[in-house]
Amino acid sequence: MAKKLLSLMMAVLMLAGLLAPMMANAVYEMYVYTPNGGRLNVRDEPSAKSKVVGHYDYGAKVPIDHDLGNGWSEVVWGSVPAYVQNRYLVAIEPVPFVTAAPTAAPKATMTPEDEAAQEEAKMRTELKSEKSVSPFYVEVRTPRATSWVNFRKQPSKATQRLASYPDGQELIVEAETNRWYRARDPQTNAVGYIFKDYTVRLNKAVETEAPIVRVEAPTQAPQQKTIKKLGSLSVNGEFDLTCKLPESYDIHVITQRGGKILANIRSEDMSKPQLYLSIAYDEMYGDVERMNDLSAERLAALEATYTDMNDVEITYQTTGHGTKLLVAREVGSDTDFVDILSIYKGYMIEFNMTPSPNAANQTLTYTQIGMCIDFLTDLDFVPAK
Repeated sequence: MAKKLLSLMMAVLMLAGLLAPMMANAVYEMYVYTPNGGRLNVRDEPSAKSKVVGHYDYGAKVPIDHDLGNGWSEVVWGSVPAYVQNRYLVAIEPVPFVTAAPTAAPKATMTPEDEAAQEEAKMRTELKSEKSVSPFYVEVRTPRATSWVNFRKQPSKATQRLASYPDGQELIVEAETNRWYRARDPQTNAVGYIFKDYTVRLNKAVETEAPIVRVEAPTQAPQQKTIKKLGSLSVNGEFDLTCKLPESYDIHVITQRGGKILANIRSEDMSKPQLYLSIAYDEMYGDVERMNDLSAERLAALEATYTDMNDVEITYQTTGHGTKLLVAREVGSDTDFVDILSIYKGYMIEFNMTPSPNAANQTLTYTQIGMCIDFLTDLDFVPAK
């Protein structure tokens, strides 16, 4: 008995001796936060296409050796270098993930007036909780590899949208409510509110205080003049997007680096709606050939990334080539955006349609939305040769 006890103690000490140096090398710790509650892949190179050497479960503590500055961090993982994507890490331990039911129970019937009153009460509660803070930077962290987070006039998703920010956009927080930050866009000085859950605090000093200018909508950044037709847009050598653009529309590629493409699809007639295209590989969907292959459970989790941020109505369309499209349309009398999402070979492909800033009517019409959907039903994915 004594020999068994001694052997057990020595085994524990040996294991502790192996683990202690590993944790001691960690510079800081983060937690896994994936939008569908899945595991986070650990890879042998800082690339979504590299070999998977292990996993961290949702909510697990991750010992970080250092941030590479390119969207990846090296983690303490045995004696060899290993890497994880920063976009699935948060500083605060997330609440347990609850899987969305494939079919939701019917909601209690509410009149539009009741819904408006309910949202107004929520906003008043948020404003009452508002307090000033010492300014600090946050980075927008979208719930998917593509998509935008809305920047609103008041702390309520029912109020006017001042802008929509992609993943990585930096803002300066100047006050906070229970669930929202009041922030300033350092590029435009526009001040509005952004939902806390879709931001990550940065370890970056706010050096100077720029004057605060409250505006109804930020000035658009100038677009690059390089124009490419969508009829042959190469996606990182993996496949080509092919489609006939609507009449008078062209695609302006804003950036194409790091495995991500951002582009603006706009008309020569600046009163017509414009579309933004975002394409990025998301390893959470690395096993998905097309959106058609998603189970009802995974579709429900994907839908939740829209419904958590906005009041939207979700429907599905199919391209002429058989690929499923998720259509998320803002509900209400002043619809100001429609998102259309698809998945192909692990890439999230998302189109965001908004009224032109020069349009007299800032509400999308059914005709405009129909034009967008008609355009996308012609969309096809052609494997790279």
